[in-house]
Amino acid sequence: MEGSVYTPGAGHSPRVLAGRDVLLRDWHLMLSDVAASGRVRALDTVLIGPRGVGKTATVSAFATLSRDQGFEVINLQAVTGQASLVQSLLAQARARLVEEVGPWRRAKIFFDRISGVDLSVAGIGAGLSLRSHEAPTEPTDAGTLAAALDALAVEVRKDHPLGGVLITVDEMQAATGPDLALIAAVLHRLNVDHPRAAVVFAGTGLPHTPQALRAAGVTHPDRLFAVEPIPLALAQEDARYAIVEPARQAGVVWEPEAAEQIVNVTNGYPAHLQLFADATWRAAPGPTQITVADVEAAIPAAARQIERRTLGPRWDRISDRQMEFMAALALLGGQASTAQISHALGREQREISWIREELLSEGDVYAPRRGQLSMAVPLARDYVLSRYETLRAGADTRLLTMDEMAANLARELRP
Repeated sequence: MEGSVYTPGAGHSPRVLAGRDVLLRDWHLMLSDVAASGRVRALDTVLIGPRGVGKTATVSAFATLSRDQGFEVINLQAVTGQASLVQSLLAQARARLVEEVGPWRRAKIFFDRISGVDLSVAGIGAGLSLRSHEAPTEPTDAGTLAAALDALAVEVRKDHPLGGVLITVDEMQAATGPDLALIAAVLHRLNVDHPRAAVVFAGTGLPHTPQALRAAGVTHPDRLFAVEPIPLALAQEDARYAIVEPARQAGVVWEPEAAEQIVNVTNGYPAHLQLFADATWRAAPGPTQITVADVEAAIPAAARQIERRTLGPRWDRISDRQMEFMAALALLGGQASTAQISHALGREQREISWIREELLSEGDVYAPRRGQLSMAVPLARDYVLSRYETLRAGADTRLLTMDEMAANLARELRP
């Protein structure tokens, strides 16, 4: 069938955001509270979780709800090695001034004060002349930026009485330490100096984002932010709903067994739900029903696509020791304690801690709880098990075989 109702790919918002009802309800209530009382009722939220679980899609839904209420939304993206978040915010300020957006024009003087950046307007009829495109040369003062955001929110509310300002930051773990510290400081100054400001924050990050905040000097990120872990897999009914409901809205029904098969093969992992459902839709003759036969016809092509687009490129870049670590984790079922992995590898935990940290920062694994590790992509386990021995043989480093790892575990279990 043509015209797929599914949206595979990073950052794409699904037509039906399943399993996030509570988060969206709480966000809606918080917006109402902030419109009435300001920062004293703000709940600055950071969604953390592995890649592909729908963090960005959920924050995009937050932004939509906020715009619908009259909020001005400033979307920022943290990118390793790129411009700072403050520079990105100022670039957006320039763009909004060029567009002659009313609240930004009225709050312009406050943004001019941020490290002396001049966002000046030229003579009458000449439009906007940006005399300074340079990045701030002085460290940005958190109080000055907080005052600018408060002023912008005040101007927004002149046009939309229930509005305000929402700042979002995607991939927070990629931001520099100074940027993370500045975000925290600005939100704190808003709390202290501008308690009535209608300014709120939402961010996303990998599971180690709280550690990145602490490393940046944010001593109690759990007090400043509502840190919401997003699980790797949707509950079974939510996963089925994510598949069935977009099709139903388009006049197409799934056989219950067909939808269940998609849930089972993807383990309810949101990114793969969209990809496998999309592949099935495109393979199905239709016009009004998707069957088990359609799913079985689509699964091989969808699996190859995941290998080609996700698993293969990362596996090609992985170091020898990371590959060995991942093989031990795969042998243990894809989720295990750090102690079990060290037993499989025959090394002390301190000897493999640096490998663990590298894999955490790359997003290959995450820690569902203290002392535990899990593969971030459910299908990665079978992929690693099927390829490790071949690639191990050609590695520059002597790596353990799967049999040696199994023998190490067996020795550890002996009374």
